Amino acid sequence: ANTKQVLGSDHVEGVELSDGTVIPCSMVVMAVGIRPASSLAKATGLAVNRGIVVDDQMRTDDPNIFALGECAEHRGTCYGLVAPLYEMGQVLAQTLAGEAASYQGSVTSTKLKVTGIDLFSAGDFGEGEDREEVVLRDASAGVYKRLVLKDDRIIGAVLYGETSDGPWFFDLLKRGVDTREMRETLIFGQAYQGGAPLDPMAAVAALPDEAEICGCNGVCKGKITGAITSKGLTGLDGVRAHTKASASCGSCTHLVEQLLHLTLGDSYNPAAVLPMCTCTEYGHDDVRRLIIAKGLKSIPQVMQELEWKTSCGCAKCRPALNYYLVADWPGEYEDDGQSRFINERVHANIQKDGTYSVVPRMWGGMTNPRELRAIADVADKFAIPAVKVTGGQRIDLLGVKKEDLPAVWADLNAAGMVSGAAYAKGLRTVKTCVGSDWCRFGTQDSTGLGIRIEKFMWGAWTPAKLKLAVSGCPRNCAEAT
Repeated sequence: ANTKQVLGSDHVEGVELSDGTVIPCSMVVMAVGIRPASSLAKATGLAVNRGIVVDDQMRTDDPNIFALGECAEHRGTCYGLVAPLYEMGQVLAQTLAGEAASYQGSVTSTKLKVTGIDLFSAGDFGEGEDREEVVLRDASAGVYKRLVLKDDRIIGAVLYGETSDGPWFFDLLKRGVDTREMRETLIFGQAYQGGAPLDPMAAVAALPDEAEICGCNGVCKGKITGAITSKGLTGLDGVRAHTKASASCGSCTHLVEQLLHLTLGDSYNPAAVLPMCTCTEYGHDDVRRLIIAKGLKSIPQVMQELEWKTSCGCAKCRPALNYYLVADWPGEYEDDGQSRFINERVHANIQKDGTYSVVPRMWGGMTNPRELRAIADVADKFAIPAVKVTGGQRIDLLGVKKEDLPAVWADLNAAGMVSGAAYAKGLRTVKTCVGSDWCRFGTQDSTGLGIRIEKFMWGAWTPAKLKLAVSGCPRNCAEAT
């Protein structure tokens, strides 16, 4: 039965179902899931149930229209994960290319991406008379494992606290492996299937090529090892770039590293220091350490003392050296404008047509008629073709000619507006909601705090761009998290 209402006045006391049943409780957890976006398909007359109905080739009831992903319903199922989308995409690509292909549905697994919580689930772990469970609980260690079996085959798995065997259990589930011979040690994982624990590296080596390593992007072991061998990959960055494995949540990184070690042997060195660029053999940490240890206070000094291979550096190392020197010797080192990118030098973002975008700062997203008039006057005076409201609660003037930039900023400065640093490796913006000043739900002065933070940090450089937000209540209208 569906839920009719939540009972209680000051706190939750129970839930009443539509059939009149009342379930006493002190907490209600609502798991909403996804809702397929099928309104366009409905409007065009396509067959839609919960999602857009498709066949095994991802074809709708109109033979010229295909659908895939979260909006599609295949054999009565809608998938809310990315791995099935890749499988659907592969079938659709083959179909469009004239090749025979058929999507048979996906067996999905998920891993919770929350720091400090390790949780893995796969398959069907509901109860049933024709099913049996194998459960391991270790409360002191914070470990819980539950396998659901039917006819001696795994059909579902839940792992909490220790999830390293998730890919192995998932592979057994997908292949429908008979587990009778390993029943006594099954719950302890792959490493114990010989009667004693194995080296974790051996466990990864024993996985078949079809075993899924990266659940986020649907990447199997064979694809990773094949890319390492065929493309000469030597590290994580290369694997991520060519296969997408470990490029999303990162929870499979240790498995990818083990595959690198297995494939490359002793030549794989994860601790190898990557140089800043081709101008030097030193990595970023070593350069930073030596700048302080040797008292180096200029870019030429650094390059000479550390035996740079080029006389002037490059677009990678010069901005980094300039930042390190600014950070290490504040008040002594003078910022080198020529070591900054063009955007930072002209206080504007270069666009694909060679013009620039100018974003004046609006503290905490607040503005006033005088500032808005100044922006409008500048747009008219310099015939700026586009004016856009940004996602950071500011206004972007797009299409400014380079020769007009000094005059544009002069007019904006005269109205009291400074650079929004939309180009900088520094604080870009602090978004705020209206907070307790105006909102009936607001509990904090989010606007005031956002403005104070923005003014405090304005003009400071950071290793990468920095965007902040402040919300005045749990509704989080400023998208602070």
